[in-house]
Amino acid sequence: MTAFVLKFLIRTPLRTAVRTAVLMVSVALLGAMVLFIGNSLRTMTATTVRSVPLDWQGPVGSASAAEQVAARVAKQSGVAAAEPVATAPFAGAQHTSSAGTIRAGAGFVVAVPPTYQSEFHTFRMLYGSLRSDGVVLDQQLAATLQAGVGDTVLISPRAGAKPVPLKVTGVAVVSAGDTLFQPLIPLLGPAPASPPADVAVMPFASFVKHFGSTLGTVAPSSASAASAATGTSGITYQVQAQVDPKLLTGSPQHALGQETHLRNKIERSLPGQIQFVDNLESALTGAAGDALYAEALYIMLAVPGALVGLGLAYLAALGAVDRDRRMLRLLRSRGASRKKLLALAVIESAFVGLFAGIVGAGVALLTVKWVVGGGLSTWPWAIGVCVVVGFLGSLAGRVAAGVGALREEQRPQKPLWQRLYLDLVALAVSGLVWWLTARTGFSAVVSPDSNPTLSLSVYMFLAPALLWIGSTLLLVRIRGRLFELIAPKRATKPRDFLLVSAARRASSINRGLVIVALLLAFAVNLSVFSSTWDQQSLVDARLTVGSDIVVSGALNVQPVVAKAPGITGTTALDHTYAYVGPDLQDVFAIDPATFLKGTSLRDSYFLGGTARDMMNRLRARPDAILVSKETITDYSLNLGDLLKLRTLDHRTGKFHVVPFHVAGIVQEFPSAPKDSFMVANLSYILKATHDPGPNVVFAQTNGGPSHVAQAVAKRVTAKGAIVKNISDQATQTASSITTVGLRGISRIEEAFALLLAAGALILYSVMAFAERRQELATMAALGKKPRSIAKFIWTEIVLIVVVAAALASVLGWILAEMLIAMMQHAFDPPPDHLAIPWGFLGALTLVVIAGAAFAAIVAERSVARMPLGAVLREE
Repeated sequence: MTAFVLKFLIRTPLRTAVRTAVLMVSVALLGAMVLFIGNSLRTMTATTVRSVPLDWQGPVGSASAAEQVAARVAKQSGVAAAEPVATAPFAGAQHTSSAGTIRAGAGFVVAVPPTYQSEFHTFRMLYGSLRSDGVVLDQQLAATLQAGVGDTVLISPRAGAKPVPLKVTGVAVVSAGDTLFQPLIPLLGPAPASPPADVAVMPFASFVKHFGSTLGTVAPSSASAASAATGTSGITYQVQAQVDPKLLTGSPQHALGQETHLRNKIERSLPGQIQFVDNLESALTGAAGDALYAEALYIMLAVPGALVGLGLAYLAALGAVDRDRRMLRLLRSRGASRKKLLALAVIESAFVGLFAGIVGAGVALLTVKWVVGGGLSTWPWAIGVCVVVGFLGSLAGRVAAGVGALREEQRPQKPLWQRLYLDLVALAVSGLVWWLTARTGFSAVVSPDSNPTLSLSVYMFLAPALLWIGSTLLLVRIRGRLFELIAPKRATKPRDFLLVSAARRASSINRGLVIVALLLAFAVNLSVFSSTWDQQSLVDARLTVGSDIVVSGALNVQPVVAKAPGITGTTALDHTYAYVGPDLQDVFAIDPATFLKGTSLRDSYFLGGTARDMMNRLRARPDAILVSKETITDYSLNLGDLLKLRTLDHRTGKFHVVPFHVAGIVQEFPSAPKDSFMVANLSYILKATHDPGPNVVFAQTNGGPSHVAQAVAKRVTAKGAIVKNISDQATQTASSITTVGLRGISRIEEAFALLLAAGALILYSVMAFAERRQELATMAALGKKPRSIAKFIWTEIVLIVVVAAALASVLGWILAEMLIAMMQHAFDPPPDHLAIPWGFLGALTLVVIAGAAFAAIVAERSVARMPLGAVLREE
């Protein structure tokens, strides 16, 4: 039986090759999706872990307790490092030099062991080092005091206490102040606070020596522990720990479980001694929610293409039902039972399906390896999916073909779904869900508390899923009646004969039309969606980072940045903070006259005026301020109202009231947070706060932001500046949902869509020739030339391409509109319109034309090589 199946497959090489190739591409698409999702989730975990500067913080009651508990935690398996740390406020600092005595206001001290920086990255040294009985000043504090390495500064632990003289041994940038100085309340979890303006770093032993007896200790249970915002007056001792990143593997959800298990194990082994505020858990929880988005988005994009591909494989199995009917009748006349015929179908499916599955898995591995690189941890799953789907897809098509071959007559009545009009019902429900969702606002809320879930996920998928199903069933119902309408009633010209022939085969042509139209719709939907996503990611990145290049953390570096190659314009601003009532909010002090030289603004960022109008309002009045919509609502503000803000005076270290007048309402602003913030005049802010200068520079480029950013970094890194660029931010913004964005998986799927589209046309050509062998052979026997005979198949291919392209344009566009609308909450701001990927659509058109041309060539050569005698003798 196995030998018989092999001989049958070898006797029909073209049909076997096309069927295997189509199935291979289909399962390769599924395998690539499994591989890509697995790699994306693993990368998301690694990126999230790296982004957390401080994993665990556990408050303790004393310096000795901090040292003892840290030593015990460090010995635990899975912990990379654990160190005793202390934070405390200081009342003031001063530095005396030849220029006189310079004073700074209150700030905070963080005390760490000498080995701290080898594992923890909450601050980075600009120059110098942390030495015993010395102090490292944060860059801003060093600038305020005009102190450098080797100078001596006096730090007052509290008001009225004797100042402590300390030698400056280094200058640093504290990059994780919001985490270092957050309230340590384990039951409430992480609650990052606004970082203090002035920070000093001391060795732990020296801190205990000079500050331990002067300041009281804040109890670990105190609600104000280590809170810079609440002005705590005591020392907070804590144990800081880093988890070994090698322990955290797999998806963010899996890594979250591993991390939580490790933390619980350590807290259980040290009962009553330590309880951690888990910053890493918070980050992994958010990433787990984003991972659900990523998986849902990948499935929405990839599964329709894979299903259409399997439908194409099913169509390939149905391509020679008439020939199968003759073979099966012959086998039954010789005593073959239905059981044996089914066994033949299983064996044939095993050969074709397993071969296509294994080769498809190899193609998927190579494709994803080429796109993402690195190790692919989910490759066993991908191979298993490819092999199983390949076999089942081949078996389903083969069994369906066998049933069709054994059926003597057509069904006496329409299928149940046609009688119930399920196609029209699906389209109607899809439109209704779309209308209701658009009317009430699209929402897909991630609820990543203990077990991340996608709220309303089924409701979200309902409209596009029903549109796919309804459109497919409607095309099947039509059965190619369009071709009957365009055919003339009487054929008097060669063209008329071709159209009449196509109309007679309308049902068969419709099978090819359904597959090609759905494939092209999948390609259009995918390309339009991914292009819009990429376009909006750049818009989102520009809003998030601020401009093409942003330099922060250093004072007065605008002239240096402006001279860097590739920079076309710059603007300086000061990012500071102010209290509106009890709320501490971000304030962006800008120069309205030069701001648009360094970045761009959209009118949609503002309410009640254009972006240019708002800049003019700021220029017109020094104390003008633009206030976020949320703050306007919370405090019942109106245009022109007097707004009194409490701002920090850097000269005295105290907050004082500064008057402003509301000049406009702002919803979004470059680099601003999404909720509450304000925009004011730079000169007015600097005068009111005595800030030493702007601490941020926005710059626009005329080349690749990444390369220009590298040149800028070489010029300003020594000054302690941090350089960001829009290209890296676009990847980071996209990675919050899809790790490496949609670019990787969309390129994979677009390539498979091109292959499947061309393969579908070639497959149809082979099928049409197999179905019309005797008819075409009769024409050849009557003297018709092969090229003229092939025109009958060529005409069908042209009709399929033209109608399928029209249907795909409409269906693909509507599906892209649905997906973008459902995902618009992921963008800030949402897209104004869809992006048209002219490059890919042009490539798709060329591939379809090339596939059609190749299919016509295959048909003509098949006619020319047809054994007329053998074909005409067939029953």
